[in-house]
Amino acid sequence: MEDLWNILRETGAEKFNEIILHKDLTEEMALYIAENRNTPPEALGILASSVRFKDSYRLKLALCKNPKTPQRVTLSLLKFLRLFDLADLTKNQKIHINIRQKVEQILKEKIPSLPIGNRITLAKRSSGTVVQYILEKAKGGKEVSGLINTCLENPMLREGDVLRLINSETTPPNVIQAIAIHPRWTTRYSIRYALIRNFYTPLSIVVEFLKDMKIQDLEELYNDEAVPSSTKPFIYREITERQGLELDNVQ
Repeated sequence: MEDLWNILRETGAEKFNEIILHKDLTEEMALYIAENRNTPPEALGILASSVRFKDSYRLKLALCKNPKTPQRVTLSLLKFLRLFDLADLTKNQKIHINIRQKVEQILKEKIPSLPIGNRITLAKRSSGTVVQYILEKAKGGKEVSGLINTCLENPMLREGDVLRLINSETTPPNVIQAIAIHPRWTTRYSIRYALIRNFYTPLSIVVEFLKDMKIQDLEELYNDEAVPSSTKPFIYREITERQGLELDNVQ
């Protein structure tokens, strides 16, 4: 057995095809080959089809994590992976985008039926695309507030994801309200601008955001049909107050 380990560690990756067929190959050796970034795609495919290791979860996961595993092989193995291992794959930038998108789709199909605890864990471990989807479905009362905050803290969530949520008519009101008070996102000018246009942003918060808007953006917002009518008087007041200050400065 030790001799086979020595051969495995000392031989070139091009010889892995032969070693995989050796009768003394163990699961640990198979894992070593599956995790090796120099293993040829053909050898990884042979490992995936090995009857000896058909029940090895660790091997299936290692093969899915290896970017050299043929895509057709990886796609065939995804159905065996556990929920949170799938979540981790969505963040693995070494894996081909086609694989990551497929994993994201699998998770999206599972999310609506998951208990809140599992969704919170997913919100911590998934890609921004999955987190955005969790937020899109985060309807409910106080029980989802922790889920929403966890999503908004995920470092994989990007400004573009949040803007899409704010500008979507289907985003739950509680998500909009959570974004409107979140310190990570309300420092972004584009986020504040989008929140001003959203019907569900509390008016008291909108009034504060208006103070930091550029005058040309205030004028654009005032003429924007998407801006709630209840917000327009406050925009008008902000514009006129600034124009009055400018006149005073000129005088």
